[in-house]
Amino acid sequence: MKPTGILFFPAFDWAISPTHPEREERLLYTRDQIFEEGIMDLPQIKEYQPGLASKKDIARVHFCVPDVDAQITDAHLVSAGSALVMADAVMSGEIRNGFAIIRPPGHHAMTVSHGNRGFCNINNEAIMLEYIRKRYGVKKIAIVDTDVHHGDGTQEIYFHDPDVLFISFHQDGRTLYPGSGFMDELGGPLAYASTINIPMPPGTTDEGILYIMEHLVIPVLEAFKPELVINSAGQDNHYSDPLANMRFSAQGYARLNT
Repeated sequence: MKPTGILFFPAFDWAISPTHPEREERLLYTRDQIFEEGIMDLPQIKEYQPGLASKKDIARVHFCVPDVDAQITDAHLVSAGSALVMADAVMSGEIRNGFAIIRPPGHHAMTVSHGNRGFCNINNEAIMLEYIRKRYGVKKIAIVDTDVHHGDGTQEIYFHDPDVLFISFHQDGRTLYPGSGFMDELGGPLAYASTINIPMPPGTTDEGILYIMEHLVIPVLEAFKPELVINSAGQDNHYSDPLANMRFSAQGYARLNT
């Protein structure tokens, strides 16, 4: 069996504030735990080094106001570029799947980028998707967003694209930023039902999220038959996250990804 790829980029030079939950320590703790558990010593794991996206990669997705340089730092280029490294490794057949543990994040960034939205300036997932389309000619791609916040940026970018299935299950937008992601948001007229939102009530546990995955997400993916699945894998459904109100556990995340 082909290995799973892992890549780390904690972005030491990009921070909102020293005490904000979205900071470099979040990824460093994850990296330390992975090494302490001996995961990196397994023959089924292959580590990759960060890469660098180009401004052309960003421009395939975004109109940056007033320009690309005004909206990004070097950390944004490396974060997006690291997603492209994982894409190349998967598409070339080196690995069967990949996990890019990177920041800054991206799923709130919309087509027109004119500032930080939910800590996101550019959309890493969309930049990777368009890179894959251009380089490898893949047509049908699914994005499954498991972050506690609705992936409103990714949804906006692909709302009218029938070849991209966007599925987001998240804490109900009436109780959490960005206040969107309701069930009637189903895609544009020519891409109806290519957007699927499953808002969950605060306090949803492992059983609720795993039920949604088994009985809704998986059947929809099987019906769509994507050539590739991208997981926008926020970890903030966890019960310890200070910005949300869900009750997901580490064991739940393990089951979610099996």
